[in-house]
Amino acid sequence: MALIQPVKDGKIENTAIESTKKETKGTSELGKDAFLQLLVAQMKYQDPLNPTSDTEYIAQLAQFSQLEQMQNLAATNENSQMLSMVGKEVCVSSENEDGTLNYKQGVVEGVTISGGKAYLTVDGSLYDSEHLVEVYEAGYLLEQKMPKMASQYYAYDGVSPKNFSFEVDFGTEEAKATEIALIVDGEHIINPDYIRKNDNYFTINQDVFHQLTPGKHFISVMFNNDPYYTTKEDVIEVDVINSEPKENTDVFVQNNPVENKPNQPEEVESEGDTNTENNEQTV
Repeated sequence: MALIQPVKDGKIENTAIESTKKETKGTSELGKDAFLQLLVAQMKYQDPLNPTSDTEYIAQLAQFSQLEQMQNLAATNENSQMLSMVGKEVCVSSENEDGTLNYKQGVVEGVTISGGKAYLTVDGSLYDSEHLVEVYEAGYLLEQKMPKMASQYYAYDGVSPKNFSFEVDFGTEEAKATEIALIVDGEHIINPDYIRKNDNYFTINQDVFHQLTPGKHFISVMFNNDPYYTTKEDVIEVDVINSEPKENTDVFVQNNPVENKPNQPEEVESEGDTNTENNEQTV
């Protein structure tokens, strides 16, 4: 687009400035090239009877040069800050063809500086640093993947005993669990035979509560998401009345079922120990 625009008193009318702004990548910022073009046009179409002095041109150039240096410094500082984002947990956005936004949470794996701009690598994809939405505290993303459970309350009456059911969230990805253990008052582990599982729902048999002394009790839930073993302490509150605890019952067990890990291979003696033993036998 030509920069020939109406000139008044040796200065280009605002229409030229507006046209130039539209040409600079659709932004409201006046780039270096656009500024020089405006300056040339101003010199070309200045009033010959009242020309602009060289001093004014030099002042304008100096002013623009100073502004450009400040902008470059700001961009450099911003890029330096982006370099420190490596290892941080973030949320970035990307735009679909229809203009809607996608959001991605992950850890910044690297930072690339190209064309004076910083790009973040998240989950193997590059994102412009301008699309950085949030920065999280360390461990935030893992915490979101952990198993969860809302607090529960149950009133048990031995006169009209009933089972008790509740729901859990097993979590996702590397923090996901598949089973739970229920611990009463921090010491009594409920026998899994008295717990029925149906997807994310569990039901505690009424016989468990009948073995508790009258009064208030708390049940903790431990998940088997090795190596975290997420535990929701005292998440189930139980008020018990009219119960009749009995001795020698199998309602409670000694070993925690979710902490029972697969059998480890027997420890193999080191070569040095074996040789020593053989040497002793030889002697």
